[in-house]
Amino acid sequence: MTNTWPVARGRVSEGEAFWFASTVLFIVFAGDGFPNLLGWTGWAVVCSLAGLWGIAILVRARPPVTRTPRALWIFLGWCLISFAWSHWRAATAASIAAQVLCALMAFTIASTLSWRRILDALSLALRWVVLLSLLLELVVAAVVRHPVAPVWSDYGHRKVPQAFYFSRADLFTGGQIQGLPGNSNLLAMVALLAAIAVGVQWADGRLRRNRAIGWLVLATLTLALTRSATVLVATVVTALVLAAAVLIRRIPTERRTRAYLGALIVALALAAVAWVGRTPILHLLGKSSTLTGRAGIWQHVWDLAKQHPVIGWGWIGYWWPNVAPLDHLVVRKGVTYLQAHDAYLDLWMQVGVIGMALFIVYVVTTLGRGWASATRFSYTAERETIPFSAVSLFGLLIATALVVQSLTESRLLYEGNWILFAVIAVKSRIVLVGEEPPSLGDGPRTPGTRRAFRTTVPLIPGATAGRSGLR
Repeated sequence: MTNTWPVARGRVSEGEAFWFASTVLFIVFAGDGFPNLLGWTGWAVVCSLAGLWGIAILVRARPPVTRTPRALWIFLGWCLISFAWSHWRAATAASIAAQVLCALMAFTIASTLSWRRILDALSLALRWVVLLSLLLELVVAAVVRHPVAPVWSDYGHRKVPQAFYFSRADLFTGGQIQGLPGNSNLLAMVALLAAIAVGVQWADGRLRRNRAIGWLVLATLTLALTRSATVLVATVVTALVLAAAVLIRRIPTERRTRAYLGALIVALALAAVAWVGRTPILHLLGKSSTLTGRAGIWQHVWDLAKQHPVIGWGWIGYWWPNVAPLDHLVVRKGVTYLQAHDAYLDLWMQVGVIGMALFIVYVVTTLGRGWASATRFSYTAERETIPFSAVSLFGLLIATALVVQSLTESRLLYEGNWILFAVIAVKSRIVLVGEEPPSLGDGPRTPGTRRAFRTTVPLIPGATAGRSGLR
């Protein structure tokens, strides 16, 4: 009998599970950094090795699937079924294989690490992406002094759109930096998620004050240099959700009905104000009424979705650049856009109303469990109230930021956003933060009065209690 958590780790050490999670999250949130630096073959090798590592951990840990969100697996099942009527079957087969593999990686992370260690792994991965992105932009701007193209490209002396470059050397010119992800909006979201993770670590005592402040300054600097309006909105909404959760958790359960009604009225009022004042708000954010061309993209995808509204064209995830009609559906200023820039519109086009509804159920139930984890009162076996922990806010804040971004980006359907949201969904279904026992890997920051769980209790007279190896 051990006192580690989760008990499904099997023969996999806590250290291996942690470094696997950190590695996978770094790879997927680095975005185009790997293919731009290593080429597509190098990127494929890196992803394949990470996938094989995850499968090896999954086989050895053998976590149960009974307490995982059914909505996730049902949605994936519908994507698989769409192969039967897909207009791009080869792409559907390959994309659903990648989608399931990413879901399994998320399942592995959520099943083998505690909430606090997931927080630590995400924070470590995102902080490295932010730091390396700033260093990349600094080297390109100060040393190279001209835009840098991906290693797999050969533009020669041709004039190509700015979006084609890995880094545009804009650190000192006032332009939007792109960092490792190769996109200002994606780098901004990495910075926001890093700020959330570091803030929760600091509040939970898992990161010293000076280190936490330093990383928050870097994340804020990155947000300022990317100037992403989408992520700015996500930041505001996440802050409002944080304020609401902190307020609600201070109110006894029996008195929360009025608080929820008041919060609903405030939310509706803010939404109405935002809608009425959308034009000046967009102007303040530096956006036109078309949201930088997104309105045109949405119209094209809408017209395509209406042709097969119930079951869609077939799952494809990120649009393949050589699959018609997606390869020429949206072209602006010489750039072919390979996503709908709205996850739900993208879903409607790909898997129809049915698939979109299944995904919405998956999102809503995950947000619901995140809210419950952040606000509900938890009790010990002796019916004593367990004090709220800052980590209980982690899942809700991360999920909120990802969902807000999904209204103008389709990233929630693949890559880093898909994996991270699936980690939150699976972990919150397995156990909520307030109901999770302490883990050996959670570190020595737990107050001394609550470290009794770290020592096994002898079950046989004369047996010796083992000492935990605190990290």
